[in-house]
Amino acid sequence: METYLCITQINDFIFCPRSIFFHNVYSENYGEETYQQTPQKIGQAAHLAVDEGHYSSRKDVLQGLTVYSEKYQLLGRIDTLDLSTGELTERKYSITRVYDGFRYQLYAQYFALLEMGYVVKRLKLYSKKSNTSYPIPLPGNNDIAEFEDVLNQIRTFALDAPFSQNPNKCRGCIYNPLCDIYREEIWT
Repeated sequence: METYLCITQINDFIFCPRSIFFHNVYSENYGEETYQQTPQKIGQAAHLAVDEGHYSSRKDVLQGLTVYSEKYQLLGRIDTLDLSTGELTERKYSITRVYDGFRYQLYAQYFALLEMGYVVKRLKLYSKKSNTSYPIPLPGNNDIAEFEDVLNQIRTFALDAPFSQNPNKCRGCIYNPLCDIYREEIWT
């Protein structure tokens, strides 16, 4: 039996392939206060209304629904799906740029919802900080191929495999104290 991936791991993996491992080390051995910094806490607060089911009182807006995809072996939760319009929205505290990880996270939710029998006509990212919406086109064949490739990379990643680090990401990474690749003197 193949292990399901958490949908949130897609964006984490694109940020840094090792982050999933380090997240598991911290979350299994320490409290959140040890490894969550201000950006993570702000991000969680942005999802609080959805997670608690208080974002909307409309009966035709699903919020915080657990979704799964048997085809892609994915499990996660959506933020909101407006059943009247078919619009799936992923909320973030702040979006300064639409990253691939954000899109792939939405694609994962989209495919899971389709498998579960829901109708999804539109995808959208929403930035709470700027109150801005970013429409995301439904995935085409190339998008699906890229998405599937990322899922394969996650499933086949070896912790000791070489990869290209981004110094800017490494400097700000909450896991750099555990990372043997991170060396502050290399990046200064």
